[in-house]
Formats: sequence, C-alpha cells, structure tokens
Amino acid sequence: MNKIVEQKLSQLPTDAGVYLMKNKKGAIIYVGKAKNLRNRVSSYFHSAQQHTSKTRALVAEITDFDLMLTMTEVEALLLERTLIRHHKPYFNILLRDDKEYPFIRVCLEDPWPRLEKVRRRKDDGAHYIGPFGSASQLSVMLRQVYRIFPLIRCSPHEFRAATRPCNYYHMKMCLGPCTLPVDRDVYISLIKSAMSLLEGNVSSLLSELKKKMRTASQAERYEEAALLRDQLKAVEQIGQNQVAILTDTVDADIIGIAASDSHIAFHVLTVRQRTLLGGDHFIVPTSPDSLQEALESFILQYYANRVTPARIIVGDTTDLSRDLGVVISQGQAILSDIVMASRGEERDLLDIAEKNATHQLESAVNVKQQAEVGLMLLQEALSLPRLPERIECIDISNLGAMAIVASDVCFIHGKAAKEFYRRYEIKTVEGAPDDFASIREVVQRRLERGLRDDDLPDLLIIDGGRPQVQAAMQVVSQFPQLGMPLVGLAKSRNDKGPRDDSRSLESSKERLVLPDREEPIELEEGSPVFRLVTRIRDEAHRFAITYHRKKRQGIAHRSILDEIPGIGPTLKKRLLIEFGSVESLRAASLERLQNVKGLNEKAALNLFTALHQEQTS
Repeated sequence: MNKIVEQKLSQLPTDAGVYLMKNKKGAIIYVGKAKNLRNRVSSYFHSAQQHTSKTRALVAEITDFDLMLTMTEVEALLLERTLIRHHKPYFNILLRDDKEYPFIRVCLEDPWPRLEKVRRRKDDGAHYIGPFGSASQLSVMLRQVYRIFPLIRCSPHEFRAATRPCNYYHMKMCLGPCTLPVDRDVYISLIKSAMSLLEGNVSSLLSELKKKMRTASQAERYEEAALLRDQLKAVEQIGQNQVAILTDTVDADIIGIAASDSHIAFHVLTVRQRTLLGGDHFIVPTSPDSLQEALESFILQYYANRVTPARIIVGDTTDLSRDLGVVISQGQAILSDIVMASRGEERDLLDIAEKNATHQLESAVNVKQQAEVGLMLLQEALSLPRLPERIECIDISNLGAMAIVASDVCFIHGKAAKEFYRRYEIKTVEGAPDDFASIREVVQRRLERGLRDDDLPDLLIIDGGRPQVQAAMQVVSQFPQLGMPLVGLAKSRNDKGPRDDSRSLESSKERLVLPDREEPIELEEGSPVFRLVTRIRDEAHRFAITYHRKKRQGIAHRSILDEIPGIGPTLKKRLLIEFGSVESLRAASLERLQNVKGLNEKAALNLFTALHQEQTS
C-alpha cells in the first residue's frame, strides 16, 4: 500500500457513493458502490487472507482511488452503472455491448409504418420491442410474422419509387399500399397485431383476431374474414409451439446463477402472460464482488436497455439493494419487484434457470481448457518465453490498386477480443499494390501505438509465408527492446507438376514460418494449434475483407458531386432525390439549380460548370 492510498484511507467519509480504483497508469480498473464508503473501501486493504484470488489481484494493482459521493444509495447504483458502461473496467463484470442485441422499431406516426430492425433504442417516440437474444432469433420471428401478416417489407426509397406492386403482393404477403388504394386503418390494425405477436401476447392477439373475424363475417366482408381466419390459425399454431404454459407466474424474469473459480454464468428465463418464452445466458469472468454483488451488477446492466417485468425472481435477495428494483424501473410504466423464489412453480423455474446456467458454465470451462491446451502447445512449438495469452494477426487485402487495407485482430486466451480489433488504410503505398510494403507500414504503426499505449501482444501472426515474415521482421528488428515474437501462417497449397512427372500433385499443409528457422512447422489438421491459429487467421481475413468491401463500395458510389466545392453529403442527397440522377442534373438549367433549397448561387454555378465540363471533356 503506497502513501497516497494510506492518506486517502484515513480520510474516507461514511457517506454513500461510488469508488473508482486506479492502477499505476491512472486507468480505472474497478468501479464499485457503497452505502458507507469508509467501511467498504477500507475492507479491500484489510484481512487479505479472507479475500478471493480475484480481489487480491485487484488490490495488488491499486495505486490510487477516487470517490464520488451521492445523496442516496439509489443515486450510487445509477452512477455505478453509468461509470461501468463508460470506463469498462477490467475487474468489473461486463456484459456484451447492447448493440449486440437487436430491437424492432415501429413508428405508428409514419404514413405506412414498418417493422425495422435496429441496434439501439432511441427516445424518438417510436415503439420498441426487444431486445432479442440474437439477430438470428429475431430473423426467425420476423419470418413467422411476415407469413401471417401482409406487411410492407421494402425500404422507404423502394416504396416511393414503386410503379407497380411487387411479387409479395401477388403472393398475398403484402397489401401493396405503394401503388394501390389501401385503407390505412386496416394496415395499422395489421401492424399492431404483428407487434402484439412479437411481444409474446399470443392469447390477447387470438381474442382480438376472433373478434375481428366475427365482425367482418357479419358485415359480409368475406375476403377480409378469410384473411383473418388464416391469421388466426397461424397464430394458434405458434401458441401451440410455446415451451410451457404456467398457472401462477404471469410476467417475470427468473435469473439462475452458477460460478466457478474463473467464470460466472447467468441464465434468464422469460415468462410473459404465463408462457415460458425461452431464455438467454451470459458468461463473464469472475470479479472481486461476492456472488450476490455480482448478481446485482448483472441486473443493473441487463435491464439498462430492456423493459422490466413485474417480478424478477432470484435465488437469494439477502445482499441485494432494496432500491435495486426502483433503479432498473426508472422511466418505465412498471415498478419491478425483485423477490426470492418461493415454493412451487417459482422454485421449479429457478431450478431450470440454475440448471441451464450450470450447463453453460461447464461448456465454457471446457472451451477455455481446450484454448489453454492450444496456447500451451503453441508456446512449446515456437519456444516462446511465456504463454501467448494475447495474440494478434495482421492481414492485407486489396484488389489491384483499389482500396488497399489491412486488419489487425486480437484474441485473448484463445477468444476474440473485438474491442481491440483495428483496421488500417494503407497510406504510404502508391501505384501498383505492394503487400510487403503494406505489411511494413502496418507493423510499424502497430508497434508504435503499442509502445505509446503499452498494449503489445504476446505473439504477432502475419498472414503469409517467408517473404511476408521477412517484410515484417525488417520493422520488428528496429524495436529490439520489445522482444516481439513473430510468426507467419502460410496456407496449405496444391502445386500441379508436369504431366510426365509421376508426382502429378504436390501438396503442403498449413505451416508456421519462423524468422530464424529455415524449415517451417507443419500443422496437423484438427490439432489444437491448427484450430487455434487458423481460427485467428480466418477472422483476420474476414475482418479485412469486410473493410475492403466497404471501401470499394464507397469508391463505387462516389460521383462528380463529391468533388464540387459547396456540396456536402446532405445537399448531394437532396439533389439526387429531387433530380433522380446526375444525367437529369446535367440537363437542368442554371436557373433551375439555383432554386434548389440550400444550393446557393456560387455552389449552383460550380455544379453547373463541373457537370458541363465533364460532358465536353
């Protein structure tokens, strides 16, 4: 314990608030909240023998800490959640970014509302459904919804540009409001039914559909009644496929928890209107928190962007804040009650959640053990001084001289760490593509950044063979103080020999190419090292290709409008919407261009001149 920490410990207040632990670099490594800051913070530095290994590791890195006092524990909870999401401290429990979880957005104020898949929830007056566990889960649900309800699927641009109904109309899977007279009230009724189904309100939707079908039939609107009948049958089929129908539990989330020395697993069962809709699971590394504190932190983050149910059922509420339900329910219509599972149905549901959490934890531990075996064997094969816990791989992607880019992906403990992925646009290579010069540039930029930020990998992989490795080594050798281990991963190859050669086909395996070793290390397909390094290499290739495709599309979509002074992206978009194409713009008179909103006289003249210069050149 240094003098700064000792002095601050002697001055700790007894107020509620949040504490931020820092390491020697000043980085925030842990955020916590407390009713009494003096008791909570001082506990880290006393009775070390009673601490968990994770807490001892935390305390060993603490060189300073800051406090933020609050008036109440509720404020401390809210502030803790905000600071964790902003700083992402290493020792805190961190769930995946909420952008991983898609929502359905429906704006009923639009002329023709549609179901939009979005990644973030905004305060824009629209109705949001979700988030859903994954994009694939949402896609499956949307396919069901679109089969039942004839809703608009095309984009707003396609809708406006339509001159006749599309194939979905002829398949009776869309009403065709793009070109046909459709009663908006009928369409709004359809989209509200779809929203009800996506929210899991099957029973209320069935009742509503039956009522509408009877009304339509009595009014002799038989075509409408037949459509409602088909929708009713489809929704009934979905209702029969639900996992389970409960008798007592109405709207609740049931959270099961399981822990090992290295990880904690949470499994959330979702019950809506007495129907068990499914579950979602999360596995995170252990933290210095107790199991109950970890559960509290999980609940705070899990419900940051979710609609809270009436009840949240857990195994034990002893150490949970009594204000936790108030905090997660802020701004929502329902105040959630966090309760301990009682006997009967609630206890059975908790047992299911805990069983699933245990299963997910055991699966994760097995995967982790497999990754550790691969890392140890890789260390042995390359004679590395330490276990390569952090591995990065660089890949170059180009098509001719167009959009030369590179990717640098990062794997920590054999698992992709996407927050450390980097993309590079090659700046020093001009003219014909030069992969070797590109590699030198990227390695130079990576090592310089690593020295500046102190975040160098334990092993750097170059996608390529001997020439690519030599190019990278020209840069690495300029930083001898780093001792940076470098290896190339050469793809397997098949070389066709001469026809008169008895060896008509020579092949090689995937190979690790070392800078100081003449012969490469051949990898047996399916071995732990093979699976580890090829997975990293393939991810680097995927990441580079994705960026390269994006750059190519940007180049392809550029037009003469991008080069004219005074015309930015917004004005360019307005011109193309109003005129339809560059050809139509070229045919317009200068006076007509000057009448475009936002296009001043000088910019209009620049545009007119540029368009007609291009035509005559």
